[in-house]
Amino acid sequence: MRYYSITVLTLCLLTSSLRGQVESRRSYFPIWSFHAERANINGISVGLWSLYYNSKPRFTHTNGIKYELIGIGIGIPLAPRSPVVETDSAFNLLKKNPFSEIVNGLNLSTSGTACHCLTNGLTAGIIGQLNSQVNGVSLSVFMNFTQCHNGVMMSLLNDAYYLKGLQLGFGNHGFKTRGIQIGLLGNNAKEMKGVQIGAFNRSENFSGLQIGLWNVNQKRKLPLLNWNFGSGKE
Repeated sequence: MRYYSITVLTLCLLTSSLRGQVESRRSYFPIWSFHAERANINGISVGLWSLYYNSKPRFTHTNGIKYELIGIGIGIPLAPRSPVVETDSAFNLLKKNPFSEIVNGLNLSTSGTACHCLTNGLTAGIIGQLNSQVNGVSLSVFMNFTQCHNGVMMSLLNDAYYLKGLQLGFGNHGFKTRGIQIGLLGNNAKEMKGVQIGAFNRSENFSGLQIGLWNVNQKRKLPLLNWNFGSGKE
């Protein structure tokens, strides 16, 4: 009888623990607010805006379409400098923080988003964007900032700390870039492996090909065409 009681008690404790885990994250379909915490929204999530610097992450996942009715992208052009972190230590510290939101699909905002989010798909806003990580495509008319981007960035001004893919705009900037930068005015990258195409191209630590009116890398300065296929600074 004693063993039976222990077994029943153990099963009750396990059931209670599992119930608590299930209740810690709720699923919603077909539409819900992304302001809800610990929510799995399958379909459409809507709300006013997301916050990039949020001391309390929401841990909310959207599988489908997230739409910010207002967004705070309208304030991004007013920033005195690029909000993208510029050092490895700051970037690694940011990566340790859990994403406030994860969007699998479309991340849309009227003015533009500024969110400590991971977007797997496409994120777009009219004025400006600030994302933690994008795996896919990010679009904006004026400014586009991403800490870690795998895919395509398109805007008048693009800036990413870590990029694998393509930057396409009037001017592009990156700290660790692997891929292609195409800028009407020019491109700048601290570390670059790939191709730069623009009126003015510059990289402190470059490996690849530069095409433009004036091209600068650690090896030489040349008009029209420049290159360096070595590795490391010289």
